[in-house]
Amino acid sequence: MASGDLLGVSVSGALASQRALATTGHNIANANTEGYSRQRVDMGTRTPQLAGNGAIGTGVTVNNVERVYDDFVAGEVRTNTSTDSSFRANYEYTSQVDNLLSDPNAGLAPALQSFFSAVNGVSEDPSSTSARQVMLSEAQSLSDRFQYMHDRFDTLREGATAEMKSVVTDINDLAESIGKINDTIINAQEMSGQPPSDLLDQRDRMVQKLSELVSVRVSEQDDGRLNVFIGNGQTLVVGSEVSEMAIEKSRFDPNHAEIVFKGNASDSVITKFISGGRLGGILEFRNGVLDPAQNELGRIAVGITKTFNEQHRLGMDLESKLGENFFTQAEELAPNILPNGRNQGDYKISAEITDIDKLTTSDYELSHRDGKYRLVRMLDDKLLGEYDKLPGHIESEGFRINLEEGTRIANGDSFVIRPTRHGGEVFSPLVKNTKHIAAASPVRTEALVSNQGDAEISAAVVEDTGHTAFSRGNKLDPPFAIRFVDDTHYEILDNSGNAIPIQKSARPAQPAISANEKGGGPATPAEPAQPPELTTRIPYDPDKGANVFPTPDGQDYGFRVRLTGNPKAGDVFRIEFNKDGIGDNRNALELARLQSKPVLDNGSSDYSEVYSQLVSRVGSKTHELEINRDAQKLLLDQAIERKQAVSGVNLDEEAAKMVQYQNLYQANARVMATANKLLEELINAFR
Repeated sequence: MASGDLLGVSVSGALASQRALATTGHNIANANTEGYSRQRVDMGTRTPQLAGNGAIGTGVTVNNVERVYDDFVAGEVRTNTSTDSSFRANYEYTSQVDNLLSDPNAGLAPALQSFFSAVNGVSEDPSSTSARQVMLSEAQSLSDRFQYMHDRFDTLREGATAEMKSVVTDINDLAESIGKINDTIINAQEMSGQPPSDLLDQRDRMVQKLSELVSVRVSEQDDGRLNVFIGNGQTLVVGSEVSEMAIEKSRFDPNHAEIVFKGNASDSVITKFISGGRLGGILEFRNGVLDPAQNELGRIAVGITKTFNEQHRLGMDLESKLGENFFTQAEELAPNILPNGRNQGDYKISAEITDIDKLTTSDYELSHRDGKYRLVRMLDDKLLGEYDKLPGHIESEGFRINLEEGTRIANGDSFVIRPTRHGGEVFSPLVKNTKHIAAASPVRTEALVSNQGDAEISAAVVEDTGHTAFSRGNKLDPPFAIRFVDDTHYEILDNSGNAIPIQKSARPAQPAISANEKGGGPATPAEPAQPPELTTRIPYDPDKGANVFPTPDGQDYGFRVRLTGNPKAGDVFRIEFNKDGIGDNRNALELARLQSKPVLDNGSSDYSEVYSQLVSRVGSKTHELEINRDAQKLLLDQAIERKQAVSGVNLDEEAAKMVQYQNLYQANARVMATANKLLEELINAFR
């Protein structure tokens, strides 16, 4: 009805008012619908009817019903939603690690303190069986605590992996739905000629939910289809074409999950490119908190094991035997080597810890490409070096890489090296018998009571029981005696009473010096060079004292002894194996001192300090995430408010429009009634 008659004009107005009322009612009905965008009716004048006396209006038409939508504001909401979700996921998991580490009952600190308190108990009463039993019990408790915490870290990793799988499944489902609704929108648009507002809102809600799971970028095609990108540009949705993501086992470690993008040509690992959303938050937690924390726990376990074992082997137990390893054997502490499952060569490599001072909390990747070996520290992605051959001692990192077997390494072969990850898992005491705690020193020194001078001999400091002087037959081979031949010379005697010869240093030739060169003094004749010679008399300075071992010519028997004071000729001092030294606590004291000895972080931190630093770092990270989470929630709320201000339904406004359109409809109805009356009068005039 395009005529300019009164009835046609009024009918068009009534129909337009009816559409406006229906749209307003639709807005009111969906006022609480999540993601709904307010709709409005766009009206326009109909094409006028041209006549001789001008253009006659033909009424009103509804051009379209469109949604009120701002793409920039919607993008802000998606971005803030993704960041908010990431902070929340990261905080949820990190707070669990924080609670575990700082728990006074479940954390490592109380177990570590209890163990060294027990070691101090043995040092105070080395012959006490009960004190020794407490030390063994606390050692087992410390082991249980290490293993419990290691298992809790593994449980958190398994939980994170399980949620990653669930999130990736949800991402794939949403991507599939977005691809399908893209086609539905195009079909609806082709049928109606107008954008289907409700379907567009439905698609936006899907993209919004997707942004809660992972950070996404979107772009709209000319035909109205929406493309969705993730990572560093991977196309999750292109029109109606949908790609998939998957969680697969790492090529290095079956317990380590990787995110794989399944493209048309090939699959690619995109784990390091994923950010934002719940998936990005979980990955940030795993890579930035969980892995370093578990590696740090292992580093502490490795440090305790190696230093305590080394000192324990320098002692002697109640059976007069040299101490053995107290904790896990060194072989079990060797770094984990994880070869890439796709390696083509036959190289089998191993690694060993050489310096616990230099150990870090990082894993490392060793790869071979184009004839070069590359070693990368994975924590900060730093290239440590390129090598023409397999690198051996990595001094800066405290470990050595060894080739166990194999003759060929292929281009692209790679290995992951984990120096400390499993330290907490394998930490375990080996000593089970109280008699086998090596609390005593295996070497004792004494001065004969018949000595005339006031010289003193120090207690022996044992540094290497692997020396041949220490046999495992309960003796020092040979035992030694020190006898002063006069006040300034002494001899070292073996167990047969024979003096041990010492090699004197060679002396270079001395040139002649004339009287003039000596300022008028007597000339000095030239002296020929003197070769090294043997002597049994060793000079001694009563004012400075002397280190007996190592001897002046460098003979080292694995222990240190020092003489001080003023001896007399004939004074004798004995150095022998400390058999039956059940009351000796010297090695127990050294074991107890390890608690506060800085043996980690390049000699700057002890075990407790390293653990405290770990607790502090995780605690600070948790607090930081809590602050960021709360701040991001405010930013998200503000973005949602801006979106609501643009696209949300205001019930007061809609009620006003309802009255407006109702009056408009009623007015058009009256015009229709008037037109009808005029028509009736016209018809009646011709009857």
